[in-house]
Amino acid sequence: MMRSVALLIGLAVMLVSFGCFDEMPPLPPTVPELSTDTSYVQITPSFGGFTRPEDVIIGNDQLLYVADTYGGVAGRVVMLNRAGQVLSAASMLRPISVAQDGRLDLLVGGTVLTANGDTAGALFRVHVREADHDLAVARIDTIWRELARPARRFPGITIFGDNTYLVVRDGPDNSSSIDPDALVLQFDDNDRFITPVASLTTRSGSGITDIYHPTSIASFSGVKDFVITQSSEPNQVYGAIWLYYQNTPEFEGWLPRFDPARTEDRGRDFIRARRFSRPEAVTIDRSRRDIFIADAALDSIIKFNSRGSFKSESFGKVKSGGVLQDPSGLAYFGFQERILYVLDRTRGELLRFRLTTDAPR
Repeated sequence: MMRSVALLIGLAVMLVSFGCFDEMPPLPPTVPELSTDTSYVQITPSFGGFTRPEDVIIGNDQLLYVADTYGGVAGRVVMLNRAGQVLSAASMLRPISVAQDGRLDLLVGGTVLTANGDTAGALFRVHVREADHDLAVARIDTIWRELARPARRFPGITIFGDNTYLVVRDGPDNSSSIDPDALVLQFDDNDRFITPVASLTTRSGSGITDIYHPTSIASFSGVKDFVITQSSEPNQVYGAIWLYYQNTPEFEGWLPRFDPARTEDRGRDFIRARRFSRPEAVTIDRSRRDIFIADAALDSIIKFNSRGSFKSESFGKVKSGGVLQDPSGLAYFGFQERILYVLDRTRGELLRFRLTTDAPR
């Protein structure tokens, strides 16, 4: 089995290596929208056996990885193929986020035990490729620990094509103007911390770049644009923020893709005030550039196109036949399959959905 996995991985590595770049290429052209009436239908069976899982990804190796937060003894990261077969697992303490870089290493947000027996938020690198994709024997390095502020956690990670990455940090204390709990941290490709994303402001409020309890993050292919989600508590008006990366002689950094301060953006669906309640996951269709956001309080998946328009095929508990109870993670696999994976925390299952127009004929 591992031989066949290794063959798939080799092909995936070639694709990933080909996709690396020194200069960011432009976004792919937008795919024309169809006017047909479409909806998402569930694919059975679902993949079960998880205990309050928090995150799921489709890796660059085209395998599924689930942060099974309370699975196993104290938590684990599980590798599955797309048929739902468990290939291997790594024991980790309360993992809540997972991502994979171009070297096929996993980055995981979890916790470590401190000297006094408490737990503290931490980031880990799992060396998957050198272990021939056997997570049970993979080397795990701790690359960041929050020992001084142990209540901090890392609920989201996204990795760019050059293997630099962003990490979402959250916690109960945002009183500091210098080092609040809620930040998005930048790291280079060697796990060295660079700086927080300066475009985001940690405060409770109505600004388009205000964050207070961020929950997840996802980036677009080929560029450094990303979408971050956050809880509506205590008084956040925008539950999802879309930032694009600009690099000019005058400015380098992230700016809002849509801003209600601009007249042309005021009617944009993506920035409708108080649209979300508890958005906990975001994923992006990297070819069509559609955005999917899971709202755990509404038991709903909200979909937007690349222009920030709401898509009618968004669905919730009613449209899904009641199967959504507590969506906590999202992943999208394009190519010929075009499957949306929804991780349900309460059910302990990974559900699969596909558009009626994308179903095989």
